[in-house]
Formats: sequence, C-alpha cells, structure tokens
Amino acid sequence: MAESKDTAIPEEAPTQSIGLVNLVVETLYALAARPEGSSIRAIAQETGNSRSSTHRILQYLARSGYAEQTENGSYVVGSRLVSLSARVFGVVPVLQIARSIMRKLVDEVGETCYLATYLPKDDFCTYVHRVESDNLVRHVQPLGVRLPLHAGAVGKAILASLPAFDFELLDLVPYTAHTLTTESALKESLELVREKGYATSVEERVLGVAGVASVLKSGESVVGALTVSVPLSRVAPAGLDQIGELVKAHAEELSSALTGIGVTRI
Repeated sequence: MAESKDTAIPEEAPTQSIGLVNLVVETLYALAARPEGSSIRAIAQETGNSRSSTHRILQYLARSGYAEQTENGSYVVGSRLVSLSARVFGVVPVLQIARSIMRKLVDEVGETCYLATYLPKDDFCTYVHRVESDNLVRHVQPLGVRLPLHAGAVGKAILASLPAFDFELLDLVPYTAHTLTTESALKESLELVREKGYATSVEERVLGVAGVASVLKSGESVVGALTVSVPLSRVAPAGLDQIGELVKAHAEELSSALTGIGVTRI
C-alpha cells in the first residue's frame, strides 16, 4: 500500500528550512551571550542575518516565550528558554557533558584524553575520567591517583592559571631526568603556558610519554584541566603544538559549559 503524502517523512529537509533553523539557533545563542539585553541590530550583525529577518525571528521567539522584549526595546532570554535550560542541566550530569567533549577530542587527535580535577590550595590534581583512543599502543594512566603540579602538562596547565599560588607548597621531586625541579625553571615554563593557552610536557613524569593540557575554569575559578597523553613513538615534540590548539579549544568549550551551569568543582 502506497504511503500518503500527508504521512510521508521527507528524506532530506529543504535547504531553506535548515537555514532558518540555524538562524533561530544562532539568535538564541546571541541572546544567551548578553543577559543585559541585545538590540535587533546587534543580533543581526552577530548572526549575519538581515535586520528585518532578525526582527521576525525575535517576534516569533517572544510569542513562544523563548525571548522577551524589555522596556527599552532590547531582547533578552525568555522564561521558557530558562526553564528548558534548567531541565537539561538538571538531568545531564557534569561528567556526561565532559565525556561528550572528550570523545570529540579523542576522535580529532586519535589519542587518549583525561579529565583532571583540582581543588583550591592543593599541591596536586587528580584524574577522574578517561576516554581512550583505539590505538593498540597507548599509555593508560590510573584514575584517582594524585598528580604533582610541577611534573607534566596537566599540572602546569593548572599552575599557570593560579594567580597567587604558593610555590613553597610544591615538593619538586624528580620523576625523570626531564622533570622541572627548580622554582625558576618551573616559573619560566609557566610563562610559555600562559602565552600559548596550553601546556606541553615531554617525559617529565613518565618516560616515553608526552602530554598536552589546557586548564578548565568555571567563571574565574580553576576547577581542573583537560589533557591528552601521547606516546612519543607516535608524535615528535614539535607536533605537540598542533594537538595543543585542539585541546585548548575543547577545554574552552567545556569551561563555557561549566560556567553556564555554575559548577564549583568537578
């Protein structure tokens, strides 16, 4: 029996419809980025849409409760969108958000990714989650163990973002011949981390293994780091910077999510 036109589901949505959906989504993002309110002109410029089309989208969102128009004519996030956000973050734990972002990073770099947590004034951080690559040769590090802040990329990524850390708390013990064991050498390394936005290490804690990491923040608070572990047999030290840019981008994405839901610790 042939399927009627009314019940048939099209295999592919028209390009025009997809474009409209994208504009609506980008408009919602623009609204959420400015809690104080946005003008039609500002949103149109940010989304690359015309003012007239932006106005129509905002009017529809306002009628649906996803946007609200203030007394001065600007637009803000509506109560229905706030309610939707609360529902999403009420049922999606932090680890699930992190896992999704880590999975994307692993797919892009082809290496195992770790999530580290950090508490204020500690002299260590801790791996709390891992997403492994499909490579047969990979260095798997245990979860739950204390990781020194002075040895390895993950610790340096965190240290570089702590504004008033007391370096006397650190026990600068050597784990390998490449470990930074003087305060001056460590501080010099941290300057480069701040400049790049990510940290790299080569056999600083484990021989044969390099690391790349970027800090995770919730607002202005350092809560941990995202890091990738790479066997040196698969990448030269010069190739770590390319991975670093990807780690940095995904750490920023995760930091934005943590900030949005008000996470104080991982």
